[in-house]
Amino acid sequence: MRVQATRRGYSVTLFLILLICYGYFLPKWADWGANSRANLVYAVGDLGVLNIDAYHENTGDKACFPGPFVPDPNDVLKGDCTGHYYTDKSLGPSLLALPFYVVFKGIAALPPIQNFIQSGRGIGAVGDTLNPEGEGIRPEAVYQYMALTFITFFASAIPSAFLGVVVFWMAARFAKRDSMAFILALAYGLGTMAFPYSNALYQHQLAAFGAFVGFYLLWRTIYEDADRRWLWVVGGLFSFAAITEYPVVPMLGILFLWAAYAMHDRVALYRVVLAGIPLVVVLLAFNYLTFGSVMPVGYQYSTNWQGEHQTGFLSLQLPNADSLVRLYGLTFSPVRGIFVMSPFLLLALPGFVMMWRALPQRRGAVIAMLLAIGFFFLYNASSVMWWGGFTVGPRYLLPMLPFLALPAIFALNWLMEPLWGRLLTAALIGVSVFSVGAMTIGGQLWPSVEVWPTTFALMNSYSTLFDHSLPLLAQGNVARNLGILIGLPGLTSLIPLFIAVIAVGLARPPRIGRGSAASPTEAPTLKQATGGSR
Repeated sequence: MRVQATRRGYSVTLFLILLICYGYFLPKWADWGANSRANLVYAVGDLGVLNIDAYHENTGDKACFPGPFVPDPNDVLKGDCTGHYYTDKSLGPSLLALPFYVVFKGIAALPPIQNFIQSGRGIGAVGDTLNPEGEGIRPEAVYQYMALTFITFFASAIPSAFLGVVVFWMAARFAKRDSMAFILALAYGLGTMAFPYSNALYQHQLAAFGAFVGFYLLWRTIYEDADRRWLWVVGGLFSFAAITEYPVVPMLGILFLWAAYAMHDRVALYRVVLAGIPLVVVLLAFNYLTFGSVMPVGYQYSTNWQGEHQTGFLSLQLPNADSLVRLYGLTFSPVRGIFVMSPFLLLALPGFVMMWRALPQRRGAVIAMLLAIGFFFLYNASSVMWWGGFTVGPRYLLPMLPFLALPAIFALNWLMEPLWGRLLTAALIGVSVFSVGAMTIGGQLWPSVEVWPTTFALMNSYSTLFDHSLPLLAQGNVARNLGILIGLPGLTSLIPLFIAVIAVGLARPPRIGRGSAASPTEAPTLKQATGGSR
């Protein structure tokens, strides 16, 4: 029971640190992607309709159906739509956020909150972060921003913090010490693009949540004889991931095929299939009621990015020579390279080799992980919009990120023994956290690119970190956060965050076990995981 108590302490500490860091920074004010998803929440919650006609002017990410749409040459957000406006985004994030918006409406109706919204006053130093050429603080904008902040915290930050805990639980099965799994999960949560998208109403991190937590429960069911009833939860998680980020479906198929291969009682997987049906039916009904088709065709009617959407199949092309250039852009380019912004992920490369050798009876799972990761790189490299527009990192890779980070625990087992290994690990994680943190909090908008990086030369002519984020931080332009709400300007607004994180770290229960062996009620550790079923 000693190890179980240790893991519980690490789990609580990890969850609180991640939740504090995610929730401390507020959503972007004029984020088209988040606003589009939130508009659907407002339309259903306020008016009981699926069109966003009453809210569409806060986003350029929208669809006009049946169309046609005639854009306003003087305002990219406006135009003439002969039909209705709808979000062109996936349904999952809005569906998850809707119940929390209902709660927010009740809170916002309270007289003190209502009076503040109508007063047109800002809070703390928020006014200093606004665009001086904008419309200022308007009651309707304040209401929507408060609503977006509330629903994003519950529908994105909390699931993302829990995902970090699941990464820890999974890594602890293979770690020599629980502290190593804790370090890995913390590096994943704060040193990858999981950080910026864990408090944004986007689809990527929620899809990662559904896919990886489902994978974790499958692992427990297949290899650790967990209760078969968890398969119902797997089905719900997988279907939620599917309606949240459509490209995740092939990866889910890979994981399901692995489960069918590795599980002795394959018939039990009917639970996964049946549990996934309700959300799929909801998606089909939504698509039919909005676009007259059960297929997800929102991007076909988008009012923006039509040139890209009409290239190939919704921007996707068959692999070609350009795909190799894009693959470089996704991995090692200074503009969007995932290993440049998060160099600790390079540990996954030797980590997979070590995982393969250490788990000969689990190689089916290792192959499934590799195929899932490979699919996402191939899919993203096949898109003419591979860099993801305005973004921190190649955000389309987010759903596979936990699967890429997990094998690094095997490298940490080796590196954390010698002094040079500990120093190298500290450097890799430190650079990752600094780089991702700077890109996350530098400025009020997602990092842009001056010229779309379509060639090798253009990919190397611009560094998101050095040309965009660090100059903004040097100017004291820090993303809106809770410190700014209490009047702390610029970089000083980060002081309460550091204090809160340190306080949580110091309050962690003392380590009373080293995690090298599992208690009877716990999942197997590395030594125990190499026997049993295939």
